[in-house]
Amino acid sequence: MTPITREIAQRVAGTRLEDIPDAVTSYSKTLAMSALGAMVAGPECVGSDIVTRYVQRAGGASEASVCGSGGRTSVEGAALANATYAHATEYEDDSFPEAVSSYTLFPAIFALGEHRRCDGRAVLEAFVLAYETQARIGLACREARRLGYMVLALAGAIGCAVAGAKLLRLDARRTVNAISIAASQGSGIGLQTGSMAHIVEMGFAARNGLTAALLAADGFTGQPDVLEAPRGLFNIITAGKVENIDGIVTDWGRPYRVLEVGIKQYPCCYHLQRIIETTVGLRDSGRLIADEVQEVQVEVNAFFPTVVQHPEPRDAIEAQFSLPHAVAAALLEPRVLPSSFSMEKVNDERFRQFRRKARMVVREDWGWTPTGWTPRIVFRLRNGSEIVERPERSKGQPPQLLSFDECVPKYRGCVEGLVPELGIARSIEMLRSLEDCADVGELMRTVAH
Repeated sequence: MTPITREIAQRVAGTRLEDIPDAVTSYSKTLAMSALGAMVAGPECVGSDIVTRYVQRAGGASEASVCGSGGRTSVEGAALANATYAHATEYEDDSFPEAVSSYTLFPAIFALGEHRRCDGRAVLEAFVLAYETQARIGLACREARRLGYMVLALAGAIGCAVAGAKLLRLDARRTVNAISIAASQGSGIGLQTGSMAHIVEMGFAARNGLTAALLAADGFTGQPDVLEAPRGLFNIITAGKVENIDGIVTDWGRPYRVLEVGIKQYPCCYHLQRIIETTVGLRDSGRLIADEVQEVQVEVNAFFPTVVQHPEPRDAIEAQFSLPHAVAAALLEPRVLPSSFSMEKVNDERFRQFRRKARMVVREDWGWTPTGWTPRIVFRLRNGSEIVERPERSKGQPPQLLSFDECVPKYRGCVEGLVPELGIARSIEMLRSLEDCADVGELMRTVAH
């Protein structure tokens, strides 16, 4: 069997930014801006205040910025907090079928990068290689998601370890150890969607991955075949159903999976994006008026309700994973924003009434897969007519990726009112030319509040 753990480590240790295609580097800067915006906005979201208090109580060396609090703590504490904040917005990007996110990586990269005064080139290098690692693991371990693992956090811990190893300039041997230590800490449970535990899983991945890299840097070791061994991580989480394991090596960077990342428009579950976009489009065109809607029926495959599992949400987090609430927000709100999923909207009588009009129909015959299927949305109107839509994808999803400038409004929507305008403008320009940034700590200090 190909020594997967060692092969990943060698690629990570041996690859430099000049080896990475310009298109990958360019899009990585867009993803960095999206993630940083969520890190700044996230402290205002449900559950984030608890994480802030936890990190403040834990204390630690003043090494990296904690968004929102204006404070500083250890690298691991900052990564935990900032990754949790980013995830709390539910703005995190996704790529499928690997089911991982850049939002897991950037909080860890920015925290360690700030502490070590890394430049923008090192940040981009670490991100692309860490993303490729977690994405290739996700592709090989798709069965894990069917079994109930949240691969975003599980593979993300290893991705963060790789990012840490790259920023620490570890050689291949110590990078193997970082991966191995992280494998012992990788976890995540799909059932947690719609709860605070789901939100903090990304924080755990960021913290645990950096912990693994820092331990490896100091000489800590682990099994060098921890991923591919018969009793290793891959076989454990897939019940022995690993797919094309050698493809992790043979397909590495051909092309880089960064180019398969889609950026969300709305702060809720990825699987609701095209449903909201379609509904908003019909409303804005005048074809659909909320008061004239009698029923909205959405046909989905068997995978969909395993994630979007809250028909009548009890709080803001469940609302982000609620099909009826998402449809109500798309028809009742001028713009679908974080406030559209607030407790105020959960309890709003108009939302309550409209949620009763929206229902999910699970088509078992469509199979069980996160992607490769198309929902069928039927809007039944009071006059007896119907509007039927089958949206294949939403804006910002591959292959129609957002440019840096197209993502700026999303970033501004996250940081305006929290960061002074001068800081917003400065941070945008620093992100636009991230490869020229001499110290990523300057970027973090620009948006700290």
